[in-house]
Amino acid sequence: MEYIFGGCEIQLSVAIDFTLSNGHPSERDSLHYLDLNKNEYLNAIKSVGNILQYYDSDKQIPVLGFGATVPPSTNRASHCFALNGNIFDPEVDGLDGVVEAYKNALKNVNLYGPTNFAPIIELINDMAEAEDVNQMNQKYNILLIITDGIINDMQKTIDQIVRGSGLPVSVIIVGVGSDDFESMDILDADEIPLYSQKYKRNMEADIVQFVPFRDFKNNPAELAKQTLEEVPG
Repeated sequence: MEYIFGGCEIQLSVAIDFTLSNGHPSERDSLHYLDLNKNEYLNAIKSVGNILQYYDSDKQIPVLGFGATVPPSTNRASHCFALNGNIFDPEVDGLDGVVEAYKNALKNVNLYGPTNFAPIIELINDMAEAEDVNQMNQKYNILLIITDGIINDMQKTIDQIVRGSGLPVSVIIVGVGSDDFESMDILDADEIPLYSQKYKRNMEADIVQFVPFRDFKNNPAELAKQTLEEVPG
C-alpha cells in the first residue's frame, strides 16, 4: 500500500482459460457452465478480481483469453485474444466490465486447445519492458490467470516467467476445478527455482503465486492473503 500511496501505478490484467478441457459450457459439470450461478470461472473472477481491483490505479483492466477459436476462425485456437474484440485496446471498465466481457465471450468463442500460457505472459512482459519506469514514474504489472491447470507449453512458459522475473511483473495463477495442479505448483517455484533454457539463467525473483480456488472460495480473508502472498514486499 505504501508503494501505491507513493505514486506507484499498478496495472491489473486478467487472462481466462477457454480450452475444451474445462468442459463444454452446455454441460452441467463444465467449469464454464452457461448457468452463471454455478459457473466456477465467474465465481473466481468475482472473488479474486474483487481483491485485486482496488490496487489497480485507473480501474481499466485488459481482459484476455486463450485456448479458444475466435470467429471467423473455426479450427485454430488463439492463444491471446481480447475478450472485448480489440487486441490493440483490450481494456474494460472495472470488475463489472471484466464480468460482462467474460459473459459475452462465452457466447461468441468456441472452446478448443491446447493450453498455452506463454503468449499471454510474453505480452505482459512486452508491456512492462516498453514502459519507461523510474523513481518518478513507477509502474507495476499484475497478471491474473484463471485456469483449470492443464498446460501444454511448460518450457516456453518457464522461459517467459524467468524473463518476467527481472521486470516489474507478478503472475497470480488461480486454479479452478478439481485437477491435481501439479504443473502449477512447479511454476509457483517455492521449492525449486525455475531455469530458462532459452535465456540460460535462473529466475531472479519468485514472481508466481498459485492459488487453488476450491481451498479458499468460502474464506474471503484467506483467499485475499493467498492471492497477495508473493506480490513482492
